[in-house]
Amino acid sequence: MQNNSSQQARRSLGALRKAAKTKPRSPDAQGAMKVQRHTIETIMRQFEDNDADEVTANIAGWFNKDSSGRYITVELSPRFVSKQSVERDEPINMFESFFQDKESFH
Repeated sequence: MQNNSSQQARRSLGALRKAAKTKPRSPDAQGAMKVQRHTIETIMRQFEDNDADEVTANIAGWFNKDSSGRYITVELSPRFVSKQSVERDEPINMFESFFQDKESFH
């Protein structure tokens, strides 16, 4: 059994690759994910703490390429809710700029 600190260092990662569409509703991408015990345990605690049928988890993605082609590395993580919200005057990156641009998308 691994100690708790080494478990926390491991992330729940997977990969999505372009999928062959065999039907109109077939997924555009498919893959597999290795989910770590600490990720599931934290999500289960959120279910129990809130007596909920649904919780929100985070998903993140990074574009990559290897000898088999292009893919997206994906990470599943429990939702972290900060006790304080940080306000910024300027967007810090392209994604923030996109989501804050209310004029272009109505």
